Amino acid sequence: MLRDLFINLTILVTFHYLFILVFKENFLKKEDTLLRQICKGMLSGLLGVLLMFFSIKTGPAIIDLRHIPLILTAFYGGIAQTMIAAFVVIIGRLLIDANIASSINIFSMMFIAAASFLIAERHMNHVVKMLLSITIGNVVATSLFILIVHETSFQLHSTYWIFSYIAGLFNFYVIEHQTKAYQLLNLYKFQAHYDFLTGVLNKRKFDEVLSDAFTKKLKQPIHQMSLIYLDIDYFKTINDQYGHHEGDIVLKEIGTRLIKNTRSSDYIGRIGGEEFAVLLPNCTIEKTWQIAERLRKKIADQPIYLKNGLSIHTTVSIGCAYSQGIGADIKQLPIIADQELYKAKESGRNQVSFSERKKDHLT
Repeated sequence: MLRDLFINLTILVTFHYLFILVFKENFLKKEDTLLRQICKGMLSGLLGVLLMFFSIKTGPAIIDLRHIPLILTAFYGGIAQTMIAAFVVIIGRLLIDANIASSINIFSMMFIAAASFLIAERHMNHVVKMLLSITIGNVVATSLFILIVHETSFQLHSTYWIFSYIAGLFNFYVIEHQTKAYQLLNLYKFQAHYDFLTGVLNKRKFDEVLSDAFTKKLKQPIHQMSLIYLDIDYFKTINDQYGHHEGDIVLKEIGTRLIKNTRSSDYIGRIGGEEFAVLLPNCTIEKTWQIAERLRKKIADQPIYLKNGLSIHTTVSIGCAYSQGIGADIKQLPIIADQELYKAKESGRNQVSFSERKKDHLT
């Protein structure tokens, strides 16, 4: 008996670890895609069926830890996944051995699934909710054994209860620990790649993307490429006049407008204090000009609301560079874009400088 229950425990831990390995932080998502919900529900149900193959057979009934996957699914998957899992467990039990015990199993599994879901929705300590759900599962299993096969062995039931609590709580710990580890990993990845204030790529990640573009390592094939450098005009004056906290709001709003007014295939980065860059793969000269002008107008025409209740208008100077194909001149893009940005500032600011477009229009 101890051997079979221990096998149940190891199967539970192994499979939940594998589930998290596959679904990662999505394992905890109750509001997930329909396909993913069905997959998670069916996998949890199949885990319950697998546990039945390593059960203790007592007359027409079998004893195992199949209720643990149902309880955990109720906690982390929601009602739809829980009902799918319960249905799979019920079908599996009927296929293993159709008798009075398997018929009663239909109602017991549905009851445990529904009760666990209702408990999971309560605002209580997670460990207390888990203990309460496991207790209900244990009471149902023990009652069925006493009523159907008249099994009253204290040793059998006490051992089952102990293993059930250990299995439930240990798997609960494994899931919590692994999912939090994935969440922290994603957080660290985000912090390593994105600017915390504006939400665009930080300089290190943008330089990495630029390097990948130069060496054809980007996921999308590149036939032509443009680079935009953008600098906020008189940003130091904004900081001096309104304070650095209000300056941060300006930076954040500029980042938001850049994201909203560029293509989904473009890469946006903050490469300096008030300087941003946009890499535009497969973008023509004319389209680059249109995007740059749109960015300039969206920033200049719409006010930025500060925390102190005031609103201000700010402008940006923009320099653009373009390369046809992936040749030796592509690595000159940052230099050219910086030169064009300097021209835009020298020419009065709040404008786009793009020498390549002028040449294109002359030819």
